Amino acid sequence: MIQPLVYKFGGASIKDAKAIKNIAALLKKRWTNGLVMVISAAGDTTDRLENLIDLALQQKSFDKELIQLLDFHEDICRGLFQPGHGIFARVDNQFAQLRRTLENLAIKEDSDFFYDQVIGYGELISTRIVQEYLCESGLACLWQDARELVRTDSQTKMAKVDWALTMQYCRRALFPKLEKYPVVTQGFIGTDLLGNTTTLGREGSDFTAAIMGVSLGASAVTIWKDVAGILNGDPDIFPDAVKFEYLDFEEAAEMTYYGAKVIHPKTIKPLAKHGIPLYVKSFVNPDAPGTVIGSFGQAPRIPITIFKSQLTLIELRILDLSMIGSFHFEMIYEVAKKLNWRIQLVQASAAHISILINDIPVTAEQLAKPFREIFRVKSKAGLKMITVKNPTDAERTHYRKVAENLLLEQDSPELIQWVYEEYSPEA
Repeated sequence: MIQPLVYKFGGASIKDAKAIKNIAALLKKRWTNGLVMVISAAGDTTDRLENLIDLALQQKSFDKELIQLLDFHEDICRGLFQPGHGIFARVDNQFAQLRRTLENLAIKEDSDFFYDQVIGYGELISTRIVQEYLCESGLACLWQDARELVRTDSQTKMAKVDWALTMQYCRRALFPKLEKYPVVTQGFIGTDLLGNTTTLGREGSDFTAAIMGVSLGASAVTIWKDVAGILNGDPDIFPDAVKFEYLDFEEAAEMTYYGAKVIHPKTIKPLAKHGIPLYVKSFVNPDAPGTVIGSFGQAPRIPITIFKSQLTLIELRILDLSMIGSFHFEMIYEVAKKLNWRIQLVQASAAHISILINDIPVTAEQLAKPFREIFRVKSKAGLKMITVKNPTDAERTHYRKVAENLLLEQDSPELIQWVYEEYSPEA
């Protein structure tokens, strides 16, 4: 039986006709049966679809924006295919379906469900275009609807994968095809047991690649990016950022948890569990080695700086002093789980608890309500956090220069985190 190999291409790698031609050239050198290509929506399509969803929910006209998005995809097609090619009809048909979905009043009552039914069209359309162009270029491959493979629960916007069913469907559908042809499929989307489209969270195509890799027992998963690999800091802020040749799964998982954007946070865990190496390589310079993530044990202790924004700090002070020392952590994490909060940091003293979460679209009163009976509650949104793993004295000194803006600090030998209202890297 063939052992599959999974490649994932993000929106930047297929943002226009020239980019898709570059991907085809990259693949031509690496073409093999058993290859599964997980592909995102082209360019900023997902952002534009979110705008269409907002307009539709507000019952405003979205004709102009929809036509602009259609023109964007047809322009890509015109750069790849001769006039009259069947792809133009396919794209038009997908946009006709998208319009009908946007106009479907029956599914607008639940805005999050409506979101899931619309947002995946970006991937469905982009994969049709890429698959057709690869075939046109002599790279025969098959198109596969990921909703027939990835089975999930019915949670909106962040569905949980049913791993047993997903493995069963992936193997049954893909192994016979992969013996003869590579397969192109979508990231980000799945299906629940009722047949409704679900999504795995923004930027979830990386996670889809991991799902495919684990389900098929892949030899490796490669994420193709516009960067040389994983760096120890944002190169726009740190021109001398160092690329990791290799990273241990644990180190990479911590980086994604604290906000590193190179890999989706859920990608690492399933690959680590099954011992499948993850490569992060550049589609701009595909022959360069990139970074490999695997079971390497202790990696070199290089300082890693991660910036994260759009955070909310919730401060809880105990009302009944007889309860000092009862931190109620179980209650806090139950609330976070119920309301889908992503906790970034928790700090506690005898009478005070600070919780840092990703910003969510609720009011301060809605944030406070679950805690009112036990705590006095304050919250502050729109904050930023700097995380430094393996810090040296240089990092400690540099970031302390902006201490006047500091709201919270957490310090240990292996990790320092600062939460700020504002931060300027030049400070």
